[in-house]
Amino acid sequence: MKNKSILFLGLLLALFACNNTPKPETNDKPQAPTAPKSVTEAIQLLTDSIAMDSTDAHLYVSRAKAYFANEQIGQAMVDINKALQLDPNNVETYLLLADVYYTLGDQDNIASTLNRAAEVNSLDARPLVKLAELNLLQQNYNLAFGYVDKALGLSPYNPRAYFVKGMCFMAAQQDTANALKNFQLASEQDANFYDPVEQISRIYAVQQPPYALDYLRRAQQQFPDITTTRYELALYLQSHGEPEEALLHYDTLLMQNPENYIVLFNKGYVNYVYLEDNQTALEYFNQALAVNPDYLDALYNKGRVLEQMGDYSQAMSIYKEVLKTRPDYQLAIDAINRVQNQEIE
Repeated sequence: MKNKSILFLGLLLALFACNNTPKPETNDKPQAPTAPKSVTEAIQLLTDSIAMDSTDAHLYVSRAKAYFANEQIGQAMVDINKALQLDPNNVETYLLLADVYYTLGDQDNIASTLNRAAEVNSLDARPLVKLAELNLLQQNYNLAFGYVDKALGLSPYNPRAYFVKGMCFMAAQQDTANALKNFQLASEQDANFYDPVEQISRIYAVQQPPYALDYLRRAQQQFPDITTTRYELALYLQSHGEPEEALLHYDTLLMQNPENYIVLFNKGYVNYVYLEDNQTALEYFNQALAVNPDYLDALYNKGRVLEQMGDYSQAMSIYKEVLKTRPDYQLAIDAINRVQNQEIE
């Protein structure tokens, strides 16, 4: 399930915000509450709080978030319904319910739930942004633009809305100029918001402005724990004359996940194409195939390396194996013709 960490953080904040038990007056310094170490522990703490006060809708919403984070959808729905019985005008409950419906693939109920949230509080932009996202997903681009503009009309500070608007420009019109403007606004308004940074990085990697490499480096430094920032930087480096540095970043990614067959493939490709080290390239292509035997790009490039090394027979076998799986793999077709001509000569 996506965004578990975000949900869990929200859960912890809600848990302690909702603890309204009076504290005895004392001259001692107040002790900070001990945060639960797991979602399961948080659920138990919330259950204990509900046992003491079963009329607090916020406690049910918080526990529903915990159940949702723990992929206990049925229990989450029970608590959401109880929260709505106690307080039918809480936007937070409807937003959570919309997320649950999204997980269940129930798009009709997502829309009605978000519309109800917007009715409950017409000044809350969050339902409007989510409605924009839903219509973007459904390719209703005019409606998506309408909802996101309405959200921004409530307040010009809304990084999520600017991000969604940028995605609308990309999906509806392939308008990278306006998309960039909105992604940049989103990133400027929230320096910890990764999604617009990822999109800017991808656009720069394709358009290759003079400052692209500087931006990709800054993005990786800003979000060092997010693998895609390092991966985008490594990809750019390998194709812009810095293959050795690219390999260092790929090594870091493999330390985080030794079975990342895409990174293993890229290391093989860098060694084959840029460093002309066929033996090392062959080793990495083999490692990628050991993790994912169906990865045809790795199989084809293994054939290319063997062909480069003069092992035409094995290369030909590999190209034919590629074509058994995908008969329209044009590179393999060309390679077979090339090897046949080589053998004739």
